[in-house]
Amino acid sequence: MFLFIGEAHQALHALPIAAEMQALAPDVELEVAVASDAHGWVLDLVRSAYPGFAPKVKKLAIPALSAVQKRLNGADDPPRLLTLLRHIGYLRGFDAIVVPERTTTIVRHFLSGRTRLIFTPHGAGDKAIMLDPRDRFFDFVLVAGEKSEKRLLEAGTITPGRYAVNGYVKLDFMQKMARHRPPLFDNDRPTVLYAPHFRPDQSSWETMGRDIIAAFAAQDRFNLVVAPHIRLFHRVSKAAKAKIEAMAVPGKIIVDTGSNRLVDMTYTGGADIYLGDVSSQVYEFLATPRPCVFLNAHGAQWQGDPNFLFWTLGEVADTVPAAMAAIERAGSEHPRYSALQAQALALSVGGDPAGAARRGAEAILRYLRPAG
Repeated sequence: MFLFIGEAHQALHALPIAAEMQALAPDVELEVAVASDAHGWVLDLVRSAYPGFAPKVKKLAIPALSAVQKRLNGADDPPRLLTLLRHIGYLRGFDAIVVPERTTTIVRHFLSGRTRLIFTPHGAGDKAIMLDPRDRFFDFVLVAGEKSEKRLLEAGTITPGRYAVNGYVKLDFMQKMARHRPPLFDNDRPTVLYAPHFRPDQSSWETMGRDIIAAFAAQDRFNLVVAPHIRLFHRVSKAAKAKIEAMAVPGKIIVDTGSNRLVDMTYTGGADIYLGDVSSQVYEFLATPRPCVFLNAHGAQWQGDPNFLFWTLGEVADTVPAAMAAIERAGSEHPRYSALQAQALALSVGGDPAGAARRGAEAILRYLRPAG
């Protein structure tokens, strides 16, 4: 069973594996469980790429709780732990549960002794958040690339024989979905993608975000897309979102606080220059190496720190004026970083992502059905 109790965007890192598994092993009784209606568009997207994908889908509904939460903070997804506890009996009926989040490990010991818990991460960034002790509670783990494999082995959160390196599933899937998309803007200006992280202690949004938008509004050399991690404004009121979105400038600045385009690579695929802080979205952008500028919004001592590997792939700016100057020269400076970008991408997501979902499915099937 593939279980999705978190935000819908996480499903893009696991559902393609389910589709490949159903094609490889049609005898497997495969089921998908989702916590809310918000996952519907992801299911539809995966079905469009895999027309034969037709799993049984169960909604883990807690209607009263969902209604209260939506009224309080606008969120469509019910609390993860309550969803898990409410459906323990259902979860105990499976031989294996595949998840793209770690909250499920909390109920690990409530599951059947035969149930295997399998993890496929959603993201491949450099921050220490990837080194999570909860990974030890998974029976099997998929790992995107060599860099993650090395760090996780050193941390002891994965062990030989209980993991496989398969590549970056979302990039693999988006290559399958590749189609002609209209340009983000109807002009010839280069487009900058500003992608702030959601964690306040790491994000550039609160200290720099509005000034960045103002700086782009005051010039005519570049377009700007403000496309944060989808969790940045996930629980912000509609009124607050409306104020932020009102900073958009038709024909020059797009401000997106919550659409599906934040996670389907519309923006990472359509922009020319990346401007960000610590978001792992940079690796989705670098699927096609392009100029990057990074924002050090909190005075981090980042040189030589493996948590900031991606900051070696472009200029790092401490202020908005310095960032704007770096963007001006990003195109001419890019040759200094292009080889490093290709190398970092290969380490992080395994180079060419083609086949990542199938490799993930094959690895899980080998683990569950060992030879002999």
